[in-house]
This record gives sequence, C-alpha cells and structure tokens, in this order.
Amino acid sequence: MNLWQKGKRRMLRSVRIRSLKDTSLRLGTPVFLVLMGLVVCLLWGVWENRKLADKYIADTAKLYVDQINRDMSQINSELIYLLDSDSNIKEIPDQITSTDAQYYEMERTLRERNRVLKIRYHEVQTFFVYGQKANVLITDSGTMFTESKGMTTLNQMLMSYLQIMTSKDSISTQWTVITFGDDDYIVGWYAKNKKVIGCVINLNLIFRTIRAKTEEYDVIPFMVDARGRVMTQADTSEKYKNEIIDFSKAGKKKEKNATVYSYQLGTVGKINLMVLPGGGILENVLIMQIAFVVLIAVLLIVCALEITAYYHRILEPLEKFGQKLEELEKEQSLNDDGSNNLLELESVSGKFKELLRKIQGLKIAIYEKELAEQKAELEYTQEQIKPHFFLNCLSLIHGIADKNHEGEIVEITTVLSDYMRYIFQDSKKQRNVEEELEHIEAYIRIQKLRYGEEAFSFEATMDGDIGEWKVPSLLLQTLVENSVVHGVSLDRKSEISLYLTNETYEDGEYLYICISDTGNGFSKEALDAIEHDTPIIYHGRHHVGISNIKRRLALMYGERASITCSNMDENYGAVVEVRLPKTE
Repeated sequence: MNLWQKGKRRMLRSVRIRSLKDTSLRLGTPVFLVLMGLVVCLLWGVWENRKLADKYIADTAKLYVDQINRDMSQINSELIYLLDSDSNIKEIPDQITSTDAQYYEMERTLRERNRVLKIRYHEVQTFFVYGQKANVLITDSGTMFTESKGMTTLNQMLMSYLQIMTSKDSISTQWTVITFGDDDYIVGWYAKNKKVIGCVINLNLIFRTIRAKTEEYDVIPFMVDARGRVMTQADTSEKYKNEIIDFSKAGKKKEKNATVYSYQLGTVGKINLMVLPGGGILENVLIMQIAFVVLIAVLLIVCALEITAYYHRILEPLEKFGQKLEELEKEQSLNDDGSNNLLELESVSGKFKELLRKIQGLKIAIYEKELAEQKAELEYTQEQIKPHFFLNCLSLIHGIADKNHEGEIVEITTVLSDYMRYIFQDSKKQRNVEEELEHIEAYIRIQKLRYGEEAFSFEATMDGDIGEWKVPSLLLQTLVENSVVHGVSLDRKSEISLYLTNETYEDGEYLYICISDTGNGFSKEALDAIEHDTPIIYHGRHHVGISNIKRRLALMYGERASITCSNMDENYGAVVEVRLPKTE
C-alpha cells in the first residue's frame, strides 16, 4: 500500500470520527437545553401554584366575611324593627323580680324569639333583650335579674356594659368589640326608651370557622378593631402574636414568609388572615414539581457523566478500533449493525417528551378543577341573593299589612317568613327532630289559614328524649304534607297524628316515625306502586312524595332504614311508618 492510499484511509477515519462527535453533540445539546427549559418551567409552575393556593385561601375567607357582613346588615334592620314593633319588649316594667309570675309569659315569649333569631344567624352566640330601669337581661337561655345567682361571666359583664352604654336612645344599631374574661366579642345593640335589644358574636367562633373553611392550610386569623386593638385566638403562639402586632403597626401585606389578607367587618374593624407557607390542596403538586426539579437536576448530572463516559468509553475506543480497519466495506457493515445507538437515543427522547406532556396535562387538570370549584362557590353566593330578596318582599308585605291593620295578612306573612327562612337555610343532610317539629308547626299554621281552623286537627307526640336525634331535612314535613294533601277534605273534619319514639334492636337504636290520618287512605294501585317502586299515578296526577322519601332513605342509610305504607281499614285511614338508624 503506497503512501497516498494510507493518507486517504487516515483522512476517511478522521472524517468519520468527527461525524460521530458532531452527531453526539447535536443530539446531546437539544436534550440538555430541553431539560434546562423544563427546570425553568417547573420552577415557574411552583411559584404560580403557590400564588393560586394563596388566592384560593383569600377568596374562601372573603366569601365567609361577606356572609357575616350581610347577616350583620340584616340584623341591623331586624333589631330596630323588633324593638319598635314587639309589644312584649315594651311591656318590660321598670321594676321586676324573679317572683313576678305575671311576667312569666312575656319572658317566655322573648326567650323563644331570641332562640329563633339565634337559629337564623349561625355566627351569633346569643340574642338578648335588656330593660335598663329594671336591670333585667332576657337571653335565649334564660332571664337574669340583679339578684340572680350563678350567672355566667359573660351575662354579668354584659349587664354591666349595657347599664353604662345604653343610657341614651340609639340612632341606629351600634356595633363594638369588647373583651369579656378571656374572650373577645362583637356586641351589637339598639336602645330606645330604656329598652335594649341586641346580640353577641364570639370572635373565636369566627376565627375557628375561617380555619375550618381553609382546612389543611396553615393560617392564623386575627382582628384589628377600629381603635387599633389586636385580637387573636387563645391558642395562637407567642411567636405569631408578636408578628401580628408588628404587622398591625407596620401595615405591611408581607410579613417574612407569611402573606396577610384583610377584610372589613362592618364598622367594628378588619378581619385579617395570615397565611403561612405549607399545607393545602395544591401542596402535593408543589412537592411533586420540586421532586421533578431535583430529578431533572440529577438527570442533567447523569447526562453529563454519561456524555463524558460516552466520549471516553465509546468514541475513543471506536477511534482506536477504526485505525485498525483496512476495508471500507467492513466499516460500513459495522455502522449498519446499530452499534452507534442513535435509534435508542431517539426512543428515550420520545418517551421523555411524552412524560412531559402528561405532567403538563396533570397541571392543567388540577388548575381547571380549582377554577370550577371557585366558579361553583361564586354561583352559590349569587343564588343566596334570591332568598334574601324573597324574604325582604315578605317583610315589606308584612309591614304594609301591619300599617293597614290587616291582621290575617300580618299573621300569614309572619308564619310564611319563618317557614321560608327554614327552607332557605344552608342545605344539610340531617337536622334535629326538634327543629323539624318547629318547622312543621309553621306549615300546619299556613294550612289552617288556608282550609280553616275546623277543617282538620294535627297532633304531634314525641315519646322519650329524642329532640336532638338527626333526621333527613324536611322528611317529617313531607310526611305531614302528604297527609294534609290527601287526607284533608272540606266535607268532614280530618285528624292527623304524628308519633315519634326510639326503639332498640340487636343492631342498634332506631327512630320510629308514624304518621296517620282519617282520610280515604291509599288506593290499591298506589300501595302496589309503592311496594314495587313504580311511578305512583292516580286521579290523573303523578305523586312523588313517598317515592322521593324511599330514594333518600336508600341513599343515606342503605338497607338499615325502612318505610311502610298501609291503611287502617279498606279505603280508610292512611298510615306511613318509617324507621331510621340513629346517627351522630
């Protein structure tokens, strides 16, 4: 072999080695840049998700504070209206003791009114009526006189506060923040002619509710009143109390690693929410993203080491091996056997890109889920406006009728208002038996105004201490309504009876409910439809009351609950029996 042939072969080997190096560089550089770009994207995603989590907390707290503000605004009007229109308040004498029996009925009526108001406004700890001259305090739990023993610290301090602060008539409802013992309270009151009506809201209850609504997040709620005084929960650590005090002085939105959001609460001050890093629905996504950042960083290091090993363990040995090649055909066959691994590298790159797309799809799905939840909360808040408008209209009709001395209209609007307020309460799966029976009383009153006092009689009997037992909301009303609709006739007086008691079996305690009437009873077709779970149609109408109850009981209790329909006699006296397992 002459020198020219040797030189040509050396040049071809050099070109081939340089081509392999260039190929490796062209493949390695884009992969390296993609990995670096992915690290940047994930770090940016961590930041964005943290902001999204903070926004979720802030919006949740704002919705709750807005609800309290709406309730306080409603309480403003209601306190003024009650003090001006309630004759029982005006009847509080200037001198009264616990032995004055002639005032027992007036005290009982006021306590019951306070209990109804307390049920309506969940944040309020107690409603009260106060006679300044007699120094008597009537709350939803009892009546306190000057000589009463065993009064709570709250009632004692409330009486002292009202004795001092309500000497003059109020122009409007007054709201202020007061410390009674170890707790802070918001007191709202309206005074006129030495008579006072008002309510007390426990700030700790508001703080606990905010923390419950932002569960799994590390948040510290606190309040700064109109005088700049700072109030926190009793279990707040000294470290964070100092940070909160520093924040209230500096007025900054950022305090070290914490973010603080502020919301105006009526005229009493601002509710603040200090959000600490950590926790939350999106925290797992943040941890996953950080893990991916670490993983990719490790992958970059591994790639660098692999590239170095590739050059030293593959390219250099290949170059040495190429120096020993003597024929071009042999070199070509070695290239064709896939020993350069270019196909495998492309396969790994494709799989990695697919993994990246899945990660991005997961992020988008979680983000869309959060947006959907926020949209649902907004729509629910908007829907709450409708019941308030309806109730305000009822109040307007009540006021006009009262002004014109239309007694029947005043009565039915009052009963209907209580009835609808119960219907419009926050939807709950179960309610107390006592609450359901109070609601049924309002329903029966409406039906008697419709049919007349003599059209039918209704009696509810409760055997045993079952007032606090839980039942599905509006279950008892549906049963009573079914008896009124199908059992009451203008031809004769009907009798409707509701009986409740507790029963004990081997598998636990049960609530037994029996509703009966003296109407025409169930038809044979209706009983067959109820037994076989087919549509109940008679007299040309589709009846769904019993069917809906059966479906609700099956969904909530499974096979443990039962409902039985029968007649006392053929075509006479419908009887519906329901058994529910006891729940906490």
